Amino acid sequence: MPSIAQDLEHTNTAQWLCAGRAQQDEWDIRRSCFDAFADVLSPYRTARPDGRWSQSGVNPPGLLKAVALGAHFASSSVFNRWTAKQNGNAIKRWAGSDPRLKPREAFVAEAKIVSFWPYRQGAIAVADVFEMSLAEIAASYMRALGAWACNNPVLAACVPAGPPLCVAEDMAVLAHRRPTRLPMSSTEIAATAAELASLPGILVAAVLDDASLTPLGAFNVIREDMSRLLSDTPEPLAVKVVNILSELADQLLHCREGERVLTRVQAQQLSAEMTGVSALLGKVADQ
Repeated sequence: MPSIAQDLEHTNTAQWLCAGRAQQDEWDIRRSCFDAFADVLSPYRTARPDGRWSQSGVNPPGLLKAVALGAHFASSSVFNRWTAKQNGNAIKRWAGSDPRLKPREAFVAEAKIVSFWPYRQGAIAVADVFEMSLAEIAASYMRALGAWACNNPVLAACVPAGPPLCVAEDMAVLAHRRPTRLPMSSTEIAATAAELASLPGILVAAVLDDASLTPLGAFNVIREDMSRLLSDTPEPLAVKVVNILSELADQLLHCREGERVLTRVQAQQLSAEMTGVSALLGKVADQ
């Protein structure tokens, strides 16, 4: 059976990107549009000096026209490239020929996918090298999504706000790999995939509500639900402890100047507790 990483490399979106990049000239034009889109979005970024801020929804007026001006070609060209009907060698739009998805929404969907893809691929590459379990792959993937949202809050907030639409495909792949004592029916798999697909939206919304969140902090918002959906047995104590320690380390490493995650007394107490536990773990490891 192919690895999860291999399955993730053969989703519809992965194939669409592969086919699009094969048409280098057309893809370069596509990328110029996405670059122009980033310039259109830049004035909408919210910023506060204390580092704690939220990003409200973004809906630039005349978006495709503004992108066309930034990319230095006629607005009708942008419209034609993101309509359902395309001729010649133009790259098909990711959304396909569904006329219900207007050119603007199709364009935003593609921009989010292309922006997120390096984060996704990095998570998958690490998972493949270290032969991660399903739960570890899911955690790595969601932290990558959190990093994307933290680094691209305006794009994530662009209407329709939320994660790239390709994420739902990837959640379906994870749902098919869920370990169970008994085989799952197609209905059960679909239900698990639907629940999983709802979690990335919650994660991205958490980042947009408080962009001071770290990628791990964003993942922690959905950690329990994801563990429940991808595990057939309760999470073992060792995994819970590792998760808590990872969260603590993340907060200590990424706290802002002047901010205290722990008081001095708390740090001393915790250090003493961990020293004692470390000694006990050493005895267990030597048995």
